[in-house]
Amino acid sequence: ENNQLDILVDLTGWDKVKKSVELIKNSIYEAETSEEFQGIGLLCRETIISLAQSVYIEEKHNSDTTIKVSPTDAKRMLDGFIIVELPGGSNEDFRRYARASLDLANKLTHKRTATNLEASLCTISTFSLINFIGAISSKPCYF
Repeated sequence: ENNQLDILVDLTGWDKVKKSVELIKNSIYEAETSEEFQGIGLLCRETIISLAQSVYIEEKHNSDTTIKVSPTDAKRMLDGFIIVELPGGSNEDFRRYARASLDLANKLTHKRTATNLEASLCTISTFSLINFIGAISSKPCYF
């Protein structure tokens, strides 16, 4: 039985994200303990931060110039990116989707009883978010 997830993600130009995706894929199949499953959450969170950094342009995506967005604040970076790229109140659901993926990764990172299923679901959510942002960015993605 092959338990491997066959997820294709083309991230040309997103080298750090692509490297992280490969690391997550390798780690998810080797993880056996709660601590290792937490580690998957950490990898997912760091990948989402790298994703946000790869698309966020402060001059374009920061509507509140009184706030300097931290380079590790994936939530604000993705929010700003999506607000500009998918404007309007009708796109609030898309912003919530991005925040929810980040929240899952953060929760798994801190869950001392993390399971294989939770790590797998977090991985799927992270890869889906990468494809989601890739679609908005006109990057080729495989769904």
